[in-house]
Amino acid sequence: MLKYSKTKLAVDFYCIDQEYVRCFLVLGEKEGLLVDTGVGGDLRAYVEEITGLPIKVIFTHADGDHVGAAEQFEKRLMHPSEFDYYRRKNTDPVPMEPVWEGDILDLGSYRFEVILIPGHTPGSIALLEREKRFLIGGDSIQTGGNIFMFGEGRNFEAFRASMRKLEGLIGDFDKIYSSHHDLIVKPEAIKKLYTGAGKVMEKLVKSTPESLHNREINSYETDGVAFYAD
Repeated sequence: MLKYSKTKLAVDFYCIDQEYVRCFLVLGEKEGLLVDTGVGGDLRAYVEEITGLPIKVIFTHADGDHVGAAEQFEKRLMHPSEFDYYRRKNTDPVPMEPVWEGDILDLGSYRFEVILIPGHTPGSIALLEREKRFLIGGDSIQTGGNIFMFGEGRNFEAFRASMRKLEGLIGDFDKIYSSHHDLIVKPEAIKKLYTGAGKVMEKLVKSTPESLHNREINSYETDGVAFYAD
């Protein structure tokens, strides 16, 4: 199993890397919030080396590299739009509690607002910390590599609508933390993702064929962003 490593990003705020994917741990006054659980391994033991607080997990979405150790934690939150996708994509799903658009996860020192951003998956979410002015974007906002937009559950039209939605919030954050590739993404990448996705949809971008996960797909690069799509 892939090993874990951690980076302290701010007071009581950690990034936990597992080679090609990362999750985030935020420590509050009475509990900790873990954003995603990676591909598996003994994540709970690793988190307990960092903190003795009880842990609540929220999932940005349900791809296997984000829910791999879900069963190790008792309190698990996911947007209900993602429930069916989670059950179809994972062989041994565990029960999830609903979290909704606009819900506030209040840890005391950190307060996260849930924002629904479908497209990469049906129930993808982002987490906005308005006071500290950052966004945790999951897989939906990436630079330095391709966003997966092929296969079941992906939808470019919904993705563009979500990027347009986030454009309206750009004044509320200064940086975005991503689950893959570049750790910190600039807010202006959101407009580039909106524009780039539109060009792919309109077939204005030349594709490069690649093999990935035992299937043939196309890579599209434009406006400083990139996608894998059918």
